[in-house]
Amino acid sequence: IPQGDVASTPEEVKAIAGKLAKPVVIKAQVGVTGRFQAGGIKFANNAYEAEMVAQELLGKDIKGLKVERVLVEEQLSIKEEFYASVVVNDSWKVKGPVLMFSTKGGTGIEEIAAEHPDKVISMDVDILKGLTLEDTSDLISKLGVKSPLLEPLSKVVYGLYRTFKEYSARSAEINPIVLTEDGKVYAADCHMVIDEASVFKHPELEIDYPRDIGRAPTELERLAWEIERKDYRGVGYFAQMTRDFGPGEGVVGFHGM
Repeated sequence: IPQGDVASTPEEVKAIAGKLAKPVVIKAQVGVTGRFQAGGIKFANNAYEAEMVAQELLGKDIKGLKVERVLVEEQLSIKEEFYASVVVNDSWKVKGPVLMFSTKGGTGIEEIAAEHPDKVISMDVDILKGLTLEDTSDLISKLGVKSPLLEPLSKVVYGLYRTFKEYSARSAEINPIVLTEDGKVYAADCHMVIDEASVFKHPELEIDYPRDIGRAPTELERLAWEIERKDYRGVGYFAQMTRDFGPGEGVVGFHGM
């Protein structure tokens, strides 16, 4: 992964950028995809510029989520970009993880699949058999990836699956996987959604609300989650459908099991 660290103040951003002593990219740490298009990813050539960018990003609203922390990391000299993901497919035909890889990355996989279907490949993973490094290499090689790039790419994608499994994730994505001009492979940007039933196993992730709803949770949704979190009879959820109401007015919500 690229060198860098997380910061919550412009001063911390400046210190990290100064330590790296090279051009940096500053990424808003919010749980949504499409941050670049939403203005959540910025570039800076030095520590001073990084501090200015941080002042702009911190506190900003990105797709309904307030930016409270940013990731400051070295800029990469990009030669090629790739995509990889593992997603739980709940359909009756699969009922398990699906590994997807593309020789094009950097944009949404939906766009890639629509415009370049020949550059996308996937496989259903037998959850009992699991996935091996050899399985991963076989899949990637079907898109024409050869040595010496095949081995490092396979290790990154296989590592993604292992992380997906270890953290009981519902989805895990690296977009893009970057091949630099000097031939190194990096997991440049990652997004992962943890299954809410496994959040208690990973306190180190500091997840206080595990629902991927694309915005900050309301006070009522947080309260509902605290109740649901302690109920082990099954999976339940509550989502507030409207937030535009005054004192004494009714609240519309959605609850499911």
